[in-house]
Amino acid sequence: MDLPTLAENLELPQGYRTEVIDGSIVVSPTPTYRHAWIVKRIERAIDRAQAMDRAGLQMVTVEISTTGDRYVPDLVVLPESLAMGQGWEGPDWIRPAEELELAVEVVSPSTSVRDWQVKPRGHARAGVPLYLVVDPAKGELALFSNPKGSEYRDVARALRDESVKLPEPFGIEIAVNSLLP
Repeated sequence: MDLPTLAENLELPQGYRTEVIDGSIVVSPTPTYRHAWIVKRIERAIDRAQAMDRAGLQMVTVEISTTGDRYVPDLVVLPESLAMGQGWEGPDWIRPAEELELAVEVVSPSTSVRDWQVKPRGHARAGVPLYLVVDPAKGELALFSNPKGSEYRDVARALRDESVKLPEPFGIEIAVNSLLP
């Protein structure tokens, strides 16, 4: 049985999820309330700026086609026409990361290396135009953009009292203080 199939068939205790990252099955707890609150704030800001043809979705599985890795970003944005799956079985619950316009991760103590180093490489490989990292411990936001190969060529960072600007089609600024008061 391959890793993605094994990961999706694991019986986990309530409150845990699996991802396939760098060829390994990673089991982690679901987010804390503070973590979820940060994600919701970002989603609301994006929703206010969006046309109705895009969907922001939380905790969905995306596959990096070139590696077979499967990530569960805290938030993804993709065209609404692609967000509607055909059902709950089979491949319809997994979308290719190539369809994403934005992936967002809020860093937890146990996910720091994956969120800052591993996942940016995977999302860049998939051509995801924007990858936003929110790190409460560092009080920092980082917007990765302009993917080429397995790297993002540009990274805009913001600390307290600063913000990062998501380019069109979003056209919004996200302030560190709005997420990490």
